[in-house]
Amino acid sequence: MTTFAEPQAQVRPPEPRTGRTVLLPFIAFAAALYVIGYAGEAGPVWGLLIGLSTFGLFWWIKVTRSFVDGIVLVVASTISYSMFNVVVASREIGVTSGLAFRAALPIAIIGIAAGWVTQRNSGGTRVSTIVISASAWAGGAYVALLTAVAVGVLDRVRPGQTTTQLLTFGLFIAVGVASGILGATTNVSFWLGKATPLAVGGGALVTILAWNEIGFSAYEIWVKLLNIGDFLGEFWPPQFTWPKSLGQPSSFNMGKALIETFQIAIVGATVGCFVAAPLSFMASRPTAPNAAVYWISKSFLNLVRTIPDLFWAVFFATAVGFGKPFAGALAMIMFSLAIMAKLLSETVDAIDLGPLEAARAAGATHGQVIARAAFPQVLPNFIAYGLYVFELNIRASVVIGFVGAGGIGRLLDERRQFFRWDEVMAIVLVIFAVVLVIEAVSIYARRRIA
Repeated sequence: MTTFAEPQAQVRPPEPRTGRTVLLPFIAFAAALYVIGYAGEAGPVWGLLIGLSTFGLFWWIKVTRSFVDGIVLVVASTISYSMFNVVVASREIGVTSGLAFRAALPIAIIGIAAGWVTQRNSGGTRVSTIVISASAWAGGAYVALLTAVAVGVLDRVRPGQTTTQLLTFGLFIAVGVASGILGATTNVSFWLGKATPLAVGGGALVTILAWNEIGFSAYEIWVKLLNIGDFLGEFWPPQFTWPKSLGQPSSFNMGKALIETFQIAIVGATVGCFVAAPLSFMASRPTAPNAAVYWISKSFLNLVRTIPDLFWAVFFATAVGFGKPFAGALAMIMFSLAIMAKLLSETVDAIDLGPLEAARAAGATHGQVIARAAFPQVLPNFIAYGLYVFELNIRASVVIGFVGAGGIGRLLDERRQFFRWDEVMAIVLVIFAVVLVIEAVSIYARRRIA
């Protein structure tokens, strides 16, 4: 008798965890925190609602479906934000950095709970994750308090003012949203195993705070744009000739300055790149002679790269004299050194180690290993990077001219000081044309080398 096996039911694979699946829940979570902020003066109620919203977020994206976890989150949130209100209410005049720290510290309790829930439902509990979660929740509240005056949700206390800062709904909204977004995105990032939620949420939060800190105003930009037509009219038509001094006929005065700019860029790129070459090998692990040389070279290059080209220009202009191209050349040497050393050392890090090991096995000295086995591998990159550095030097040498380091930038700054915007426009157009030509030639040369 023939028997037939019953067909097995197909098991649907679990839905993959992706950053896209949490976008809508986070938007709803942020909106809920905003509305809940109006209950901020009622600390226990405020904390309870934030806890419920956090559990709702975790439920929605399936971090947890356990009511025990929900109770833990609600209780921890109620305690956290109630203690926050108690600390803030104890202020004497204004919200100082010390008070902000003390007020934000209790928010770590909800952070610990959220971190524990997240890790418990991710297959284990790691203390480091819970500590990071606590820091993120408390850090969000701390940042919100520190920026409360700039954001406009807390009145500024002026010197000699005796009245206490009045807390507004805006402060509680800012603290709730900042701590919740930064904390919850950290928790969800650990749950997903991806940093996308934290990067997006933290980036959005920092951008909004920075937007308010600097007083950025889209409305003001729009108003200025409406009136910019009159100002732009002074730039056109461009005037390519003007008298060098009073009583002299008009002439094209950019030639010498352009040549000076080229000279600065050439000297800076050539000297800087050749000085960077040995330093790059010393600052790369495969080619450094020993650990001491590696760390000293690496530290020196990090220091050079940290200092901007404008500082070098001011420094050397002060040392050798303002308006001299020599100062600009020295500044461009340091600028080129920093860029070339960074690019070349990273290229050396990725070279094939086989030829180096073979050269050492054959008895070659360290210098011979570098010259015969390492440098030939990076020579095409070195030439291509050198052309790129020269291209950057043309742009940078224009800027350093503004601080007295010579070149066409000095001429541009001179015409700007006389408010001759038509002549400024002419100089800008000439620089633009020169940069386009150099960039095209540089790209073509780099492609041929590659």
